[in-house]
Amino acid sequence: MAAGKMAIDSCRHKTAYAYLEVASSLLPNDHWESNYDISLRLSFMMASAANSSCKYDDAEIILQRILKEARCTKDKLPSYFVLSQLFQAQGKVVDAYGTCSSILTQLGETIPDSVDPEVVRAMISETLRKYDEVYCDDWLGKKMEDYTLRYVIRFYGQMATSAYFFKVSHVVAYFVCKVAQLSLENGVCQHTPLVFLQLSSIIMRSGNNIACAQ
Repeated sequence: MAAGKMAIDSCRHKTAYAYLEVASSLLPNDHWESNYDISLRLSFMMASAANSSCKYDDAEIILQRILKEARCTKDKLPSYFVLSQLFQAQGKVVDAYGTCSSILTQLGETIPDSVDPEVVRAMISETLRKYDEVYCDDWLGKKMEDYTLRYVIRFYGQMATSAYFFKVSHVVAYFVCKVAQLSLENGVCQHTPLVFLQLSSIIMRSGNNIACAQ
């Protein structure tokens, strides 16, 4: 297992998968009951290595097993996210979108079936207003500590990426604004820079409409 992690850390994903497969074969038949923490970590590393090696079928089987055996939603979040990435990599953008929508709903988020363009224009203006209010060194130094919230941000970001391929553009803007506002309200994390780059792109493309809304 340690060798597999070292291989993953050095981006040797095929080698990592081979090592982790051997480690998995050494576990007892009831390993999910008798060795839950090890099973969870090992299975997730295997799924990640398989996904990065383009072994998508193997990765999906492992991820679905994790989702079946995991004891709480928190333990399932990384696997749901890799599953959405797996679908995205195969061009199954509707499945990627649906996976993110499903878990976000379980986490208490409301995912609209449709989004009105006027609502999105107002949302962009509101996001910019919040940015003007909070942007300073204090906000940049405020770290987002909540583990689940960081995954909420990742799932919304993945939904925005998936929506780009089969939804109208203002739906993408809606999800990007959701992520930006969550970050402005709760602090920064490693995913914050990307969302503000995405927001900047949206603002540049729809600058006149935003000016009218303001």
